[in-house]
Amino acid sequence: MRLFKLALVAGTFALALAPASHAQDYKIGYSVFWGTNPYLVTMVAGAKAAAKEWQAKGVNIDLLVTNGGDTDTARQVSDLEDLYAQGVKGVLIFPGDSVMIGDTVTNVFNAEKIPVVITDIGIRSGDYVSQIVTDNYAGGRQAGDYMAHHLPKGSKVVTLDNAPTSDNGQARQRGFEDAAREAGLVVLAERIVPTLTLDSARRAAEDLLVADPDVKGIFTLNQLILQGAYQVIDQAGRAGDITLTAFDVDPISYKMVLDGKIDALVVQDPYRMGYDGMNSMIVSLEGGTVDKNVDLHTRLLTRENVETFASDPQIAAN
Repeated sequence: MRLFKLALVAGTFALALAPASHAQDYKIGYSVFWGTNPYLVTMVAGAKAAAKEWQAKGVNIDLLVTNGGDTDTARQVSDLEDLYAQGVKGVLIFPGDSVMIGDTVTNVFNAEKIPVVITDIGIRSGDYVSQIVTDNYAGGRQAGDYMAHHLPKGSKVVTLDNAPTSDNGQARQRGFEDAAREAGLVVLAERIVPTLTLDSARRAAEDLLVADPDVKGIFTLNQLILQGAYQVIDQAGRAGDITLTAFDVDPISYKMVLDGKIDALVVQDPYRMGYDGMNSMIVSLEGGTVDKNVDLHTRLLTRENVETFASDPQIAAN
């Protein structure tokens, strides 16, 4: 899919040959959550790479990146308000909460006609120039299909859900559970993981093994949650007895697949999200047109193909 195309502006707008006399300076914000996570580091790296390419074409970008932290979504709202106060001409957003950030987009940026590009996680209100996200439902189905292939019908499986207010997370869960049910697996009620931390994941896994000791499959919406859950499963002597799948990859979870501790990971392309997101923003500001909604595909990392992922920037660059 070609993400963006140029519009005619005063004759012909030549992206690759923008003359120096037409150079523009844009202050662009990028608001992320979980900003130290390798996934987000990779996404911001993609945006920075695109900004550098634009600079070579005479379009100078002052990129301001903010990190809303790991647990307090209200902090990202404050970050966005600060970016607005600093006079950004556009803002890219990786939303930590689809509801709260949607309200901020509506009340701050839409109200002032400042363009917004959403990367990875959707918002439930507000308008945007472009939204570049993974087809999370399809990715969830990949995990469900994998689990169904490795477990007999009637096996109990469950989702550890750390993202009840994230549209992406819920799409992943629906995809996983739909595929599992269709294949004859028994889907237990989700287990909520209050925060994206190892401690929270461990507590959820401990409760799960007490309440449902015969569970045979666990799917998590984030690789960190599965890392914490694995520690409990291993201590309980259940390693190898429970099929483990998750969304996303980092160097630790990659090594766990390599070592046979995790069975499969659904891998996204955050670098392209950041790269295409920045390009969409600048093309729009320069008078071009972009695709409003772009869905990216996922790949399934397993023990059989783990070495083919070694060069993925989420692993190699962190």
